[in-house]
Amino acid sequence: LKRKPVDLILVDCAMPEMDGYDFVKWLRREMDAPLNTTPVVMLTGHAASSKVFKSRDCGASFVVTKPLTPAVLLQRIRWLARDEREFVTCDTYVGPDRRVRNLGPPINTAGRRASDLSAHVGEATEENMDQSAIDNLMKPRRISL
Repeated sequence: LKRKPVDLILVDCAMPEMDGYDFVKWLRREMDAPLNTTPVVMLTGHAASSKVFKSRDCGASFVVTKPLTPAVLLQRIRWLARDEREFVTCDTYVGPDRRVRNLGPPINTAGRRASDLSAHVGEATEENMDQSAIDNLMKPRRISL
């Protein structure tokens, strides 16, 4: 990576010698900028929530399940190209901000980051979605190229 930097890294979570989680931790903590901020797509054969959370917590930018189709890969690359999340470096985590939407800190708490909103957000403007509506919204969509 030092000799030939790349724009995107695809890594499988289950690799011999060093698994994908350890690779991403190494990349984020040991490499110098800008290499340590290279987007990483973690590939997994099983999308158990524990693996998704572990991928997120080690600093992966996105998690994609196998088998991987070109359309899904392209969709995720486009998402990463538009990703404006800040890069976080602290004692326990190095990677893209795990908060996808920047809605500020929880109500009645002070923000911990300079980028947290300091203004009053106000009351909800619409009802909460039910779980089936959320599932339908988050469901992967087919795209045509």
